Amino acid sequence: MTPSVRSGFPGGAATAALVVVCFALAAALPHRRAETAEARPHPMPGAFAAAHRARAVDAFDATRFGRPSEGCVSCHKGIEDMHPAYALSCVDCHGGDGKATTKEAAHVAASKPVPNDERVVPIDHDLAYRRFLNPSDLRVAAQACGDCHGALVDDVKKSLHGTTSGHLSDGYYENGVVKKKGTAFGMFPIADDDVASPHGLRELGAVPGFQAGLRADEIPTHYRDVVRKNCMQCHLWSRGRAVRGRLGMDGDYRSEGCAACHVEYSDEGFSESADACANKKEPGHPKRHVMTSKIPTETCTRCHYGDASIGLSFRGLAQLVPGQPAGPDVPGTTAKRLNGTFYVRDDRVTPPDVHHEKGMHCIDCHTSKDTMGDGDIFPVMDHAVEIECESCHGTIDATTTGVSSKGARLSNLVEESGAWWLVSKVTGKRHPVKQARHVVDPLHKDFNAKARGAMTAEHGKLECYACHASWNPNFFGFHFDRNEGFTQLDLISGQRTPGRVNTLEKVFSTFRHFQMGMNHDGKWGPWMVGFSTFCTAHAADGSIVVDQRMPATAAGLSGMTMIHHQTHTVRRTSRACAECHRSGAALGLGSGSFSLARGLAISGSSRGLSIAAVDRKTPQQSSLVADVPVGRVRDVALNVDVVQGELSVAYAATDDGVVVVEAPNPAFPKIVERLAIPGGARAVLATERWLYAAAGREGVHVYDLKQRTRPKLAAKIPVKDARGLALHALTLFVAEGAHGLTAVDVADPRNPAVVGNLPIGRLSSTDDPELGLSKVAVTFQFSRPDPEEGRTPARALAAVGGAGVGFHLIDVTEPSRMGTILSFTAENGFPDFVGQRVAGLALGGKYDLGSTGGGIPSVEHDYAWVALRGNDGRGRVLVVQVSDPYAPRVVARTPLNAAPTGLAPMRVYNPPFLTHLLVVPTERGLRILDVTRSEQPTVAATFDGPTGTGGVAVEAMAFDRLVTEDGTPLKDIAHEDARYADAAEMRRILRARIPVDVPERGRDVPADGGRPK
Repeated sequence: MTPSVRSGFPGGAATAALVVVCFALAAALPHRRAETAEARPHPMPGAFAAAHRARAVDAFDATRFGRPSEGCVSCHKGIEDMHPAYALSCVDCHGGDGKATTKEAAHVAASKPVPNDERVVPIDHDLAYRRFLNPSDLRVAAQACGDCHGALVDDVKKSLHGTTSGHLSDGYYENGVVKKKGTAFGMFPIADDDVASPHGLRELGAVPGFQAGLRADEIPTHYRDVVRKNCMQCHLWSRGRAVRGRLGMDGDYRSEGCAACHVEYSDEGFSESADACANKKEPGHPKRHVMTSKIPTETCTRCHYGDASIGLSFRGLAQLVPGQPAGPDVPGTTAKRLNGTFYVRDDRVTPPDVHHEKGMHCIDCHTSKDTMGDGDIFPVMDHAVEIECESCHGTIDATTTGVSSKGARLSNLVEESGAWWLVSKVTGKRHPVKQARHVVDPLHKDFNAKARGAMTAEHGKLECYACHASWNPNFFGFHFDRNEGFTQLDLISGQRTPGRVNTLEKVFSTFRHFQMGMNHDGKWGPWMVGFSTFCTAHAADGSIVVDQRMPATAAGLSGMTMIHHQTHTVRRTSRACAECHRSGAALGLGSGSFSLARGLAISGSSRGLSIAAVDRKTPQQSSLVADVPVGRVRDVALNVDVVQGELSVAYAATDDGVVVVEAPNPAFPKIVERLAIPGGARAVLATERWLYAAAGREGVHVYDLKQRTRPKLAAKIPVKDARGLALHALTLFVAEGAHGLTAVDVADPRNPAVVGNLPIGRLSSTDDPELGLSKVAVTFQFSRPDPEEGRTPARALAAVGGAGVGFHLIDVTEPSRMGTILSFTAENGFPDFVGQRVAGLALGGKYDLGSTGGGIPSVEHDYAWVALRGNDGRGRVLVVQVSDPYAPRVVARTPLNAAPTGLAPMRVYNPPFLTHLLVVPTERGLRILDVTRSEQPTVAATFDGPTGTGGVAVEAMAFDRLVTEDGTPLKDIAHEDARYADAAEMRRILRARIPVDVPERGRDVPADGGRPK
């Protein structure tokens, strides 16, 4: 029989053509529904039904194969055999006339124009010609391959690779286009009359199109265009951006349909085939005219590098931080472009998954049902994927049974003499598979005492990769911009329509931030940013009709959400217990580092509150919006709208107590309540539900904000001298003048309890309200990969200061056992703080971009921003790098011509870059510093205003704050059965007894940053 051929038919005919039949090996794998010689009818309306319906035959008919193709091979001399498992001729798969000796007579001619771009052609588009081009095209695969692989072909169409249903549907709910949760849309309408899984869907509808005439100032209007123009390429119905002949798409070149996986392409997309007709100079051709069931990781990552980027993470790659220098000469980045860009590649930041490092490939774990489906239409990946960590590694109670979570036998997992081995489906290499049961068994050679302490029944609902995920990429705030002054191709309709959409802009970048929640399986695992977007839209005349607005769901919550992911960054060394059990940020309570400013800065003055509108592009053009005469203000706290982050209510700490100012329109603020406190309030702190007021010797007053404009006193915390406040997780930290730092459990704010105290400085007592500890800020430092040590330490870090007590870094991981890490004294090498008062203080993280040549690396750092006030009426702002608090560095000093009275970070986005500002009220008015370049701050704005007396707050949307301390969701979740921790779970997790190493109480660490032994 004539060998099968086709790789370089002139005219770009069938590079990936015979690939479909590559399912020979897959057909032999276990399958939920009986394999027949025929694809089952596909119930759909109209043309869709006709296009999907396969021929009906009773049994495999060998006489239908082996049709003559001598004419084909007379031109395509040397072409490889595409389908060695069963001899097929060219025309068996491609059609055409195999006896013809001319190209025109042999080839199937197109009956309509064939676009050479990334649009998704209709499902019934010129089927005979599409089969000739590529028999594995899902539009024709049932006809070309259905006689042998009918059920598999049908299943692939229903698989997530065929429907990409979860990705398409989530955004519609999150952006308010649809009102109900649930997966509703697929690449094409599809139905299933044989639903077997409780999670299976009966049908998916067509992706909605843009609707003219809707309100231009609303996000749902514009989001409809995002999906149609930017999100239709990651599936098997097209070959994506890397169409044949398009240059510069290295790493993207692939086929469509079955050939997308079963035919290999080089990164550059050039043919290496022996076919005499193969075009060796045009990109977009497979390496050889050969199908394979040994699918390497590189094939999977032709697609899996966007969204959650698991294909990148698995290999130790990550998308660049916006503006990050990269290239062959820049350490920590890739030497060449893939997918049109360079990537981060640094073992100190993005080490590869241990499975990749050991030489395993994606299909060594993932089964045929994971990738090709099992015949059901699933809404999300969790329901479709059957492989779990336990499938190979077992549990602490039992070794693996060698079957998947859906009961399928894992053919490449074998047991020999009590040991388990995984045999690579790609290389044949044998990999030892440790069993969880053995790791916790003191009598087994694989026993690990540290692991046994964590791998307990209490952690039975924890995903293995919750602890072993080494890192994860989070780009908080994907910004999409739609401009009606330009047109763009609608990938479904094939028409250029008004509205150019850009979805590549990212705001905050981090590779170390960790969050967790409950997934579809009822287990706790890592949560990551998927593709949460916010919107700017321009009218045809260029005017802005939507300006950085946040999406809202039908539930009235923010659509800027996260969702659970298997990060594919597993390493042997696990995270520290404290990263879940002492970190509020891990449970979605926010870190403060990923808060996008909305425009207003509210500061205290000698006569009241000053509301300033800060121009995010040109801070010098900022202006005063309103003054609220409430008397001398010492501190300010805000309550903001939970969707937009815009000012709703301001709380001012005054000499008489707390003044409540309602300001939905900042130009017309209104005093609505005065809360009297003997001696007045020194500081205020507000969450969505609670207001804390530091009232000196009156302790801390706790108010219930069920009605935000009418706070009700709920409790009093009897501390000795409350002057400054910071909230971390469920612990309130109180700066207590001469009495040091006090930790208060406020899991139930109505019943607070003091749990710890740490003396600070050398003041034994003082009645001077200007002396003593008055400022405190807290952040959590997640561990990071360390090639030598495995991971860096994780801790809750506090910075404290005041007048006469200096500045200190405190480990507050265990609130009942706080310890000093370092005191910034002259003896320890920090003379800046001598004789200075800490008037303003903030802690947070930011990504510092390196130099173009790579001499200065791009690094994610933690900083303390400190406003110091001298006795001479002047001041300065220090930028202190505290990534390693045992070896901090003062990296910048910016003098001020006036004494500061407060400090607040203000992070603003000017596409495509994030700008880091510090708003510093002084005795002469506001000063705004640009600290985007941490070691070279500049004064961005100086404008006189009311005399500052204390405190400043900035309205902002906290992207990583998903839930309140009492478990009330702030951001929605498109997935119905995924959720955040509730209040009881938060308390149980954050109050669990865990091993925590903290410095010796009160220890002053020497200037060399020596760590305690």
